[in-house]
Amino acid sequence: MVEGDYLSVMPLVYRKNWLGRYELYQPDLMRAMGIYSVKALSALRIQSFLEAIPAQYRKIDITVNQLNRPPRDGSFKVIEKENQILSLHEGHEHIASQYSDDFKAKLEKAEEVNLLPIGSVKPERLADFFKKNNRKSIRNDQQFHGLQRIMYNVLHRGTGFATAFAHPETEELLAANFYIFSHSRMISLIPVVSPQGKELGAMEMLKDYMIRSNSKRPLLLDFNTDQLNPYATAMGAQVEKFYQIKR
Repeated sequence: MVEGDYLSVMPLVYRKNWLGRYELYQPDLMRAMGIYSVKALSALRIQSFLEAIPAQYRKIDITVNQLNRPPRDGSFKVIEKENQILSLHEGHEHIASQYSDDFKAKLEKAEEVNLLPIGSVKPERLADFFKKNNRKSIRNDQQFHGLQRIMYNVLHRGTGFATAFAHPETEELLAANFYIFSHSRMISLIPVVSPQGKELGAMEMLKDYMIRSNSKRPLLLDFNTDQLNPYATAMGAQVEKFYQIKR
């Protein structure tokens, strides 16, 4: 849907259900979408867009981002979701002072092991590592290959990168992630850690490494979750609401 001469747009992702009726749904690997506008997203603009969704979409179940708070008195059921963000404006020392005691202890353990940082991981290797250690998040081949296409497109545009930590002797991956830069955010796409990596504090090391590399920059570290994340909470991240709307 488009307002005026592209002042605002709202993508509608649709499919046919088993009855042959059209419905709006939230695509895999995308936390939220919503209205994107060069104007302020006032309550009236948001309500106008939602009311303008064509009647042919008999069922609606989508999520919209933090700027798209829907009206409470509308015709949609609204469910609040919780993402977490961490400001990187301050220096590393200040940010690290907010880490929980448990996070600091695991970070010290990882430093003792002297884990090996890997600055360039191919999307195929990262996707395989993710699929192996986080099977619940990859339900089918379409998702698996879609994840790689996202990473390759981001790399092609120079707006993101992969990073990982490996065992210093075997060079086996222990923790990895892919980050995307967009709209003053550094977005975490696929954080994944192996069982051995959990024991050695590899994910704590990776997250702290990213703080060291990007602190004192006008960025928000976006943990890209739909519920409270233990790593984000342990690092002192703040809660940011976004919204699932259903009808």
